[in-house]
Amino acid sequence: MTVRVVLGDDHTLVRAGMKALFDPEWIEIAAEAADGRELLRVVRRVRPDIALVDVSMPLLNGIDAIRRIARLSPHTRVIILSMYADKGYVSQARHAGAWGYVLKDEAPDQLLAAIAAVAAGDLYFPHGVPEWNPGDVPDLTEREREVLQLIAEGKRNTEIAEIMSRSLHTVRNHRARLMHKLGAHTAAELVEIAEKLGVVRFSPEA
Repeated sequence: MTVRVVLGDDHTLVRAGMKALFDPEWIEIAAEAADGRELLRVVRRVRPDIALVDVSMPLLNGIDAIRRIARLSPHTRVIILSMYADKGYVSQARHAGAWGYVLKDEAPDQLLAAIAAVAAGDLYFPHGVPEWNPGDVPDLTEREREVLQLIAEGKRNTEIAEIMSRSLHTVRNHRARLMHKLGAHTAAELVEIAEKLGVVRFSPEA
């Protein structure tokens, strides 16, 4: 049985490396995406069996993409790829609906094993991952999380409105609610608090 896979990573070399890894006849690369929003468009179009998603993709991070993919293509199973091994973050991915979590510094065989396991209907996560406690993170809406990431990427309100196809007034309201919920007084404070809480991950991956 052929497993159709979409690659979502903003690093061209990483995508090229993964494609070179997928020599087995049972894996077909159906499409690629360089940011989170492009990933959603690609998934909607090709309806893959598995989406390999970088946790730190620009415009829409991997954790939030999981939730959106579940609605766009319910049979698509997401495997998160990441440089980050902290258990709290792995747990958030699992809670969001990911089927697997693979570290980028793992041996290539681990990724192939993850794809095989997830395609067969099994979960593939590092051992010893605790259950994520939603009470540890402020209750942010999907749109608020999107705005938060775009603020962290240095986007202005007008740019955020254009990217999200929302009015400037709506974006300003989202920003105000974020400041209130996270107890921030400046945009820099907002980003710092969000990263400490693990709501979104802003550090670039190599």
